[in-house]
Amino acid sequence: MPETKEKVLNRKVIIVRFLLLVGYLLILLYFFYLLTKFGANPFITFILLLFTFLITIGPFFSRSKRSLYSRMFPDRKRRSSFENEQKEKVFKNKRKFEQAEPKIFKKINLEFNYRKPIIFKCENCGNTIPNFVKKCPFCNKHIAY
Repeated sequence: MPETKEKVLNRKVIIVRFLLLVGYLLILLYFFYLLTKFGANPFITFILLLFTFLITIGPFFSRSKRSLYSRMFPDRKRRSSFENEQKEKVFKNKRKFEQAEPKIFKKINLEFNYRKPIIFKCENCGNTIPNFVKKCPFCNKHIAY
């Protein structure tokens, strides 16, 4: 009984889609007639309407809401959800026996130099000096990094 209902429903869906497709083609042919009547190039009009037709024809032929991957591997999700349930049960059982350990917070030192700075300030005179200079050109003091 369900197979006959499916066939009748499938036949009705095909007929409705076919009628919609024919109506859509008639509308596009009318647009072609109007555009050529107003002086548009028939070749360009035909290409424009052809691309419009090809872009919008998708909903007429869409069969399944599922993706190609889910159609190719239908039992993939069921199997993974079953494995996840098994893992969750084991994890819950382990959690009952374990005691909660207190978190130990460590201090973070943000005063850390990761690389040698590009420019320095001379400690003696205060002028800005590039990092490759060994002696300050202004006060001749040796620069220690």
